[in-house]
Amino acid sequence: MLEQAIQHLDLAAHGLWFPITVSLCLFILALILFKRQLTWRDFYITFSVVGFMGWLCDVIITRVFNVIDLGDPKVTGIGDIVSYRFIPPSLSILFLAYLTAKNKWVLSLLFCAGSLLIEYGMIKSGYMHLNGWFFIYSIAVYFLVYAFVLPWHIAFIK
Repeated sequence: MLEQAIQHLDLAAHGLWFPITVSLCLFILALILFKRQLTWRDFYITFSVVGFMGWLCDVIITRVFNVIDLGDPKVTGIGDIVSYRFIPPSLSILFLAYLTAKNKWVLSLLFCAGSLLIEYGMIKSGYMHLNGWFFIYSIAVYFLVYAFVLPWHIAFIK
């Protein structure tokens, strides 16, 4: 039973170190820096909503459409969990902690580039494999989220 549970964590996945390292670093940064403009309430709501959306995207993108594989495609391992449950919410918290009306577009472009770098690192480390997903799709999604969805989200919860 325990052996099977450990097997399902996909601890032997190639490149697993990358999502775990990035998740840990971003989460620690988000915990330290969110107080710049956000309250604990803002942190909790944002982390929960974006974490849920990350999980939903994981299900749709990797399971339903199968355009991205993380680690072993047949197993939802620890890398999948940290990739979709910690990286997007932590990036969202960091983005919102520095968002102002003056820097919205520059910050959106910077975080879009940072998200693309993380995605590129996941691919280069061997943890992520693309099956019909292209970087241009990622650029559009990241820009839409940073430039429009997250600013609306924080305005809505405040």
